[in-house]
Amino acid sequence: MKTITIFSILLFVSNLAYADSPDLLSLLNKQVTAFNQQDVKKLVGNVSEDMKYYYLTADELIIETSGKAAFEQAMINYFRSGHTPYSTIESHVIDGTRISFREVVSHLDKQGKKITSSAMGIYQYKDDKITRAWYFID
Repeated sequence: MKTITIFSILLFVSNLAYADSPDLLSLLNKQVTAFNQQDVKKLVGNVSEDMKYYYLTADELIIETSGKAAFEQAMINYFRSGHTPYSTIESHVIDGTRISFREVVSHLDKQGKKITSSAMGIYQYKDDKITRAWYFID
């Protein structure tokens, strides 16, 4: 008779729990693609009704948007600023329903000079939608 360890049982149950979970990297890439295309409809389609977007600096935690409608308006305003931003994900880590990533966003300023910034982000998903987004800004 084989001995089943508690670890084996926990691993099996854990795999069952995540067997139906979405491919978080694919969901992140959908959001980045929509951002790069400046497709507000797709960006908003990827978030939940109660989505919250936070950003953190060394000294502050700020709720940038709360709710789908506020996120939509923020994206409209961002893209109206005249920049043509482009995002790339340089690395990521998946942990349960969260994916953390290093994002680099670049655009050309009015003089044609390339401006680049980077941030660490975390998206939390539920039912294939982003419910929380945290960005750690320098």
